[in-house]
Amino acid sequence: MDARLANIIRSIQFNSPLRRYFFPKYAYYFNPPQLGFLCACIEETRNVPGSIAEVGCFMGATTVYLNKYMDARGIEKPYRSVDTFNGFVADDIKYEVDNRGKTKDLFTGFRGIKKSWYDTIMQDNGITRVTSTQADVNKFDLRTLGPLSFVLFDVDLYRPMKKGLPELYEVLSPGGIMVLDDCDATSIQWDGADQAYKEFMQERGLEVEIVHGKLGVIRKKGL
Repeated sequence: MDARLANIIRSIQFNSPLRRYFFPKYAYYFNPPQLGFLCACIEETRNVPGSIAEVGCFMGATTVYLNKYMDARGIEKPYRSVDTFNGFVADDIKYEVDNRGKTKDLFTGFRGIKKSWYDTIMQDNGITRVTSTQADVNKFDLRTLGPLSFVLFDVDLYRPMKKGLPELYEVLSPGGIMVLDDCDATSIQWDGADQAYKEFMQERGLEVEIVHGKLGVIRKKGL
């Protein structure tokens, strides 16, 4: 394609109502310092035995980012992803409404995707280490992912976070790190994640560590 034709096509795209689909747009649910912190955790745990797990991955933007970091740094570990690939499950929404005073319309997002799309996005980005599983955290034994060196746990709501935390911690290798998203008590939607995280830390006598506004951190002591 010659430069003149390419410029004409770009002009049409730019002046189209669909412009946002053709030109750069920030694609992440984490801000740059938060993404940097996740990469630093992967770096810190590079010599800790075990796979990396991302529980709650949606379309895979963060998965791609972290795997490209691993490529650049020569970190080669299996990467396990788990998601419903269909938004929040009804029982988790019901719990938020019935027990945590939320309104149902807060939790309508993250639908309209498919596991096959996620897998294809990995392929299109040349990522081969990722293995995805479609599952409800409440029904899936997360211990089967272990042993784990680093975990990004991002399921937003209280019920799946409460159930999944002890399972993931059990198979987190000594020296491993787990990061939980949405640990923000001021969030109207996602404060369930914050509550589950703080309850877990209190039950085990661990010190609460929240960085970059909303990332709850769990560091498992080495042997």
